[in-house]
Amino acid sequence: MRIHVLVPSLAIALLASSCTRPATSPGVSAPRTTPERTDYASTSSMAEVQTFLFALNGLPRGNRLRTEVVGRSHEDREIVMVRAALPAIDESKALRALVIANIHAGEVEGKEAVQALLREVALGQHEDLLARFVLYFVPIYNVDGNERSDVKNRPEQNGPEAVGLRANAQDLDLNRDFVKAEAKETQTLLALFNRLDPHLFFDLHTTDGSWHGYDLTYAPSLSPNCDPALADLSRSLLEAANLDLETAARPLTTFDYGNFETRDWDGSGAPSSQPDVRGWWTYDHRARYGINYFGLRNRIGILSEAYSNADFRSRIDATQAFVLAVLRQAGQREEALRSAFAIADSDTGTRGATTADSRPVQFGFDTVFAPPERLSIRVGDCDRIPWPDGRGVRFARRASSTIEVMPVFRRFQSRQWIAMPRAWALVDPPPAVTELLQHHGIEFEVLTTARRQAAATFAVTKKRKPKRPYQGHQELILDGTWGEPLPMDLPTGTLWIDGSQRLARLAAVLLEPQSEDSLSTWNYFEAATADRYPVMRIL
Repeated sequence: MRIHVLVPSLAIALLASSCTRPATSPGVSAPRTTPERTDYASTSSMAEVQTFLFALNGLPRGNRLRTEVVGRSHEDREIVMVRAALPAIDESKALRALVIANIHAGEVEGKEAVQALLREVALGQHEDLLARFVLYFVPIYNVDGNERSDVKNRPEQNGPEAVGLRANAQDLDLNRDFVKAEAKETQTLLALFNRLDPHLFFDLHTTDGSWHGYDLTYAPSLSPNCDPALADLSRSLLEAANLDLETAARPLTTFDYGNFETRDWDGSGAPSSQPDVRGWWTYDHRARYGINYFGLRNRIGILSEAYSNADFRSRIDATQAFVLAVLRQAGQREEALRSAFAIADSDTGTRGATTADSRPVQFGFDTVFAPPERLSIRVGDCDRIPWPDGRGVRFARRASSTIEVMPVFRRFQSRQWIAMPRAWALVDPPPAVTELLQHHGIEFEVLTTARRQAAATFAVTKKRKPKRPYQGHQELILDGTWGEPLPMDLPTGTLWIDGSQRLARLAAVLLEPQSEDSLSTWNYFEAATADRYPVMRIL
């Protein structure tokens, strides 16, 4: 990777006007973000972010920041990452956290919160965190979408005046791309996962859903195939951060991400005949979403959703406060986190796909919402405020909210489970599949000599596709059954994917025919899937 100190072409022109906020050190001026310079009417362009980052080098602790170009967008713009750490820290022994913002480029407060946090680091703040962490920040992940700023994008959001587009320049939603990894941006992020192996991953968003009474909502990884102990630890971490924020000097209210919806529910997880349950429902468990994907890597993923109907400044402040609260709670739990990561890795690594108590690691599918919890939810309301240029209205939250006790659906459960195999085998692998496995960091070997192995194959009895394409694909759903293992000849060139590797949980989601979000879902095995699925299980 190339290391760059960013000196953008606009730096000299903008630096003088941006460095006007008094800093904590006498005689030092710190740069201001675009929202701060415009009374929160505007959000940052990529050039403005680069200028801001360059200006941080001149602050008293600017040497704690290192800026790096880690990839390029579809339209060949730079994707920039900033490393924040004490100069003498041993990165291999520190906790590592990666924070991305602007995966949806109309959701902009994360980008601004990251800049404000980096400024504080450069001014000497957050020593407690830097004693434990190496922090990585990607202020603008969807750079191409960010540069398509327009007043027509997300006009109902409560400021700023113009924001970028949700999709990237390929018209792909980058937060649906984590399995198929078709975007250069996604491939860049997966490379960072493989290179840095961050213990925590934050994805900063803005919700535009229900009118609730929270400053910010959040979610851990929701896949039932995540390590159970890590899933529990993720929730306890978020609940502790929630409590810290509620009792802070400037209190914030946070809760699990969701929306007010009425859906089918019969109490067992199966759909009922009538849409009869109004509750607070979270979003999805599938790996196409970045946070769910990241949890399958035996690490902790955290979704942050600032409330779009809060004013822009409040959303920035809430996002920054949330990230800091979670990091501090993670630092206090360092020993427990490290132990949980090590056990999760060994469960699918050196132990050969068994848990710490020698139970086989299982792969779950046929996933539904788990039974709800009855909890108190803040229900909000908004005022409709016309934009002066006549382009419609924005929704501004009211200060008050009401409490309603209702079912909260914030977990998923799989109704069917199957033991992880010793390995998966794919005869005559498509080059695109081999390349994707490399992007994901999945270990495999290409057989140089033929093998005879007992292998089970999946007989396909039905193929289903939705009527409409989604993200450029006709998603494929397979029905069928596994046969008894039989001796099989695996020729030279067969792809052998070990089922006891550290990322075996992720490998299962990518390769199993009954996975609800696999490479098969996105058509990568379709040409080779007739009456038999091409990936075999070695038992």
